[in-house]
Amino acid sequence: MMSSLYIGATGLKAHGEGMSVVTNNLANVNTVGFKQTMAMYQDLVSQVVPSRSNFVTNLSQSGAGARIGETRKIFTQGGFENGSEATDMAISGIGFYGVTHNGVTQYTRAGNFRFTKDGELVDPGGWNVLGRVFRNGVEGKAAEPINLDFSTGPNGVGRMAGKATTSVTLASQLGGLENIYDDAANPYFSMAAAWDGTNSKPPAAYSYREPIDIYDSEGNTRQAYIYYDKATEKNGVKVMEYVVGIDPSEDAAKAGTKGAGLLMAGTLSFSSTNQLINMTGFNFSGSDPTNLSAYTAASLVNGSPAFNVNYTATKAQTVSLDMGLALSGNSGGGFVTAAAAAAAPDTLFEAAPGAVRSDRATTAYGSRPALQYSTNDGYPEGYLRGLELGTDGLLVGQYNNGESMDLARITLYRFTSQDGLHREGDNRFSATKDSGEITEGIPGEENFGTLAGWSLEQSNVDYAREFTSMIITQRGFQMNSKVITTSDQMLQKALELKR
Repeated sequence: MMSSLYIGATGLKAHGEGMSVVTNNLANVNTVGFKQTMAMYQDLVSQVVPSRSNFVTNLSQSGAGARIGETRKIFTQGGFENGSEATDMAISGIGFYGVTHNGVTQYTRAGNFRFTKDGELVDPGGWNVLGRVFRNGVEGKAAEPINLDFSTGPNGVGRMAGKATTSVTLASQLGGLENIYDDAANPYFSMAAAWDGTNSKPPAAYSYREPIDIYDSEGNTRQAYIYYDKATEKNGVKVMEYVVGIDPSEDAAKAGTKGAGLLMAGTLSFSSTNQLINMTGFNFSGSDPTNLSAYTAASLVNGSPAFNVNYTATKAQTVSLDMGLALSGNSGGGFVTAAAAAAAPDTLFEAAPGAVRSDRATTAYGSRPALQYSTNDGYPEGYLRGLELGTDGLLVGQYNNGESMDLARITLYRFTSQDGLHREGDNRFSATKDSGEITEGIPGEENFGTLAGWSLEQSNVDYAREFTSMIITQRGFQMNSKVITTSDQMLQKALELKR
């Protein structure tokens, strides 16, 4: 009877501790990233009782009660709820965020992070989030506390400097072009030869023109134009001439001359099926546009002819013109100058050797010319307007000039045994010798989970399971209390026997 009192007491203690586990789970039902625990009961060491059995000797045992053997962490995935910032982030899959404070590193699944006024990314307890910071566009190789300078100064990410244009890509539909500027003696470069930079709006005549946005070395938007005119047609092959120019008053290199504003001239050749098969480009560097020897074959950048432009008060820049045909070799169709091409134009009616036409290339379709597509790699300066987080952990700045810039990458950590982690409170865990090796990685790679911005991982507490456990624990506690009261009554009866 004395042992039954003890056993009942162990049952009360064990179920009381079990109720604490259930209570803690339910208390943290709304805790971000919380991982529930499970009480694992086990029996206490049993004692051997004498046995008179003829078949079994000294193997009879009597139990000594119960206890909580362990409280096991359950790391199942929690559901997602909407966050209020891009720095509210949730892990889908394996991994923990790393956070550090005063040289101590801990780990968490709760991604409710915020930037401080000093640019530090921290959790609610002020611990710094670990990640790889980008500097001058290069991602750091080692994780460090993420600290960004959000100012608009030279080293701040609050402002993005403008980028000078180095490449213009456009695709046009040039069907319906007319021979407006008809010069029988010079049909392929007639517009260029007629250019007069002393006139505020050259050339004098053209069939069609398109604007080209160019950003100068200061990030300012500048305007250039490409002018088209039909040249001639032979055996179904159509040759058109074009001129690239800017406002003569903005040309710092040739200001005051007839060649002011004239940048490049060339030809476009289209097959009988209206596909672009040849293109030439000649840069003009003289002062007399009628001198075709002053037009030299343009250099090729990724197969596209490039022109030089020097806007007033800015640095000179080279801009390639991609119209969908990547040339191989010489941009002048084998000719060094426009004069040589004009003297022997037969090659203009042939496909350029080795040229590769893209799916989006200029054509001669349609009855009216029109611009189909245009873009360039330059942009004006911009100011930070928001942040976005990629599934790969990239924290990207979004700027009001339409551009973006990688700022940092959130790193994740996994362990040989995450069950060996020690709870530290405030949604954090610390590594122990039982958690094993720590591995750092990038979200989405090497068996690490992915990240979701504007989201938070909810607690993984299962309400139904916890209420069921609470009822079972209550019944266990109640039955053990009944064992104690019954054993007490039996002892009272035993004591009454001697009276």
